[in-house]
Amino acid sequence: MQPTRIQSLNQFENILLNEITAHSQTFILCDENTNTHCVRVLIENVPGLENAEIIEVPSGEESKCLQIVEQVDLELLERNADRNALLLNVGGGVITDLGGVIAATYKRGIDFIHIPTSLMAQVDAAIGGKCAVDIGSSKNTFGVFQFAKEVLIYTPFLETLPEEERLSGFAEMLKHGIISDPNFWTALTHIDPKNTNELALFVERSVHIKNEIVKEDPTEKNSRKKLNYGHTVGHAIESFFLENSTPLSHGKAIAWGMQIENNIAVKEQFMSQQTASEINQYLQLHFGEPKKFNALEKDTLISFMRNDKKNDKGNIQMSLVSEIGKCHINCEIQEDLILQSL
Repeated sequence: MQPTRIQSLNQFENILLNEITAHSQTFILCDENTNTHCVRVLIENVPGLENAEIIEVPSGEESKCLQIVEQVDLELLERNADRNALLLNVGGGVITDLGGVIAATYKRGIDFIHIPTSLMAQVDAAIGGKCAVDIGSSKNTFGVFQFAKEVLIYTPFLETLPEEERLSGFAEMLKHGIISDPNFWTALTHIDPKNTNELALFVERSVHIKNEIVKEDPTEKNSRKKLNYGHTVGHAIESFFLENSTPLSHGKAIAWGMQIENNIAVKEQFMSQQTASEINQYLQLHFGEPKKFNALEKDTLISFMRNDKKNDKGNIQMSLVSEIGKCHINCEIQEDLILQSL
């Protein structure tokens, strides 16, 4: 497990200075948004970063692909990066995922540190050692388990986010409460997710929940699968919109996925209608009801689900909640039930 620290910029200084000194070169991977709003702040406030070399990629899910991995690798080669180089991934979930894959595979592996700037990355994407890129419209198909040397979180970066991005990360925080901590779920339902100061107060608890689950099962053989609640359907929805060139935020797709999977759990007599209504009504308040899919669209979604990484022997498996705080893994779900619930 990598250390995860929620600190001020001046506290970053000693950690980063030690790492920079121990490595031959330091590179910062970012996109144009984090380069403008976050990288400059880091360089101005953390002595030692002024000589770091910046590699910028386009923002958005479209950059989470093998083509960009190759482009960044070529740029590292052109800048003579050796195996003792250090990569700082400064950005949201796309950058931490992309940077993790690049660092894990460039010259068979270089050290990397995540500095997540979005709420999604701070509470989820940068935590737990999962790094992956998409192949075509299939989410996170090419990847590795590789832990960063450090995850450094500076919550004031949340103030740079548009409202949709804050809500996207909030969906994953809600998920953490639903699968493992009823008190956390209740607390989150009483805050304003548009208020960055309120959100920042709960980042540490969300990180702790995910870290504890990952610590039990680092490579997702067993209990870590709980974190996939909402993601079997949610990733399919996200892939569907990506394939149609109308990207949907990860958080909204997962919020819709949680609602649909709750409906499946009710049909399986696994979850009470009362619990499903409590969760779904709150999710709808911030993320809306899921789109109504036609028959052809449903078939497309099922085809994405058939390629989900949790499946076993060709059967679609989900992580379903029976009550708030209790999640069950490896639930085999028949396709006709999924179609009804969509």
